[in-house]
Amino acid sequence: MAPLYVPAKRRLTASDPFFDLGNAEASVHYIERRCVPHAQAWESTESLINIDDWLFDAGALHDPIICHDPPCHGSAHFPSTLAYERHYDQAHRNVCSVCRAILPSAHWLDLHIQEHHDAFFSARVARGEKAFACFLPACTRVFSRPQKRKLHMIDKHHFARSFNWSLVRSGLRSANSADVDRLASAFQRS
Repeated sequence: MAPLYVPAKRRLTASDPFFDLGNAEASVHYIERRCVPHAQAWESTESLINIDDWLFDAGALHDPIICHDPPCHGSAHFPSTLAYERHYDQAHRNVCSVCRAILPSAHWLDLHIQEHHDAFFSARVARGEKAFACFLPACTRVFSRPQKRKLHMIDKHHFARSFNWSLVRSGLRSANSADVDRLASAFQRS
C-alpha cells in the first residue's frame, strides 16, 4: 500500500512569493519594536546602529525620516530610507480606502475589497455562486464558502490551522483600531 503523504523538499529562495505574507508580518513586527522617536534615537546613536545595521544606509548619519501619513501622523521615526520604505510598504501601500484596513499585498487588498465592500460579490454569494478565491494569487480555485477555502488552504497549500483566517476581513491592523493607537503611544514612550 502506498503512503498517503510523502514529504518532499522544496527549494525556495528567500524572495519567493510563498514567503511574502510571513515576511510582511515579520517586517511590521520588527519595525514596530525597533523604531524609536527622534529624541531617543540620537541620544544613543552607536547602540542603535549596532542593533539595526541592516536598516541603516551606508554613509553619514542624518536626521530620522518621519512618517506623516495616517495613521502615523508624525509618530513614527526611521533611521534610514530603507527602514522608511519597508514601513511604507507594510503600513501604507495596500490600505483599503473604505475601512482603512492594512493588507499585506495587492492580492489581499483585492480580496478584501471584493469580499467586504462589493455589492455584486454579496449578490453572487447570496445566489450560491462560487466567489471566495484562494488566498494565493497563483491558485485559481474559487469556493462557495470561506470554510471550504480554509480547508483548501490547509490541505493543498499547507497553511497552519492557527493562521489568522480573518486577515482578509480585518487586515494586518486597521488604521482606526486600538492597535495603531497603542503603537503610536509605544513610539512616544520608547
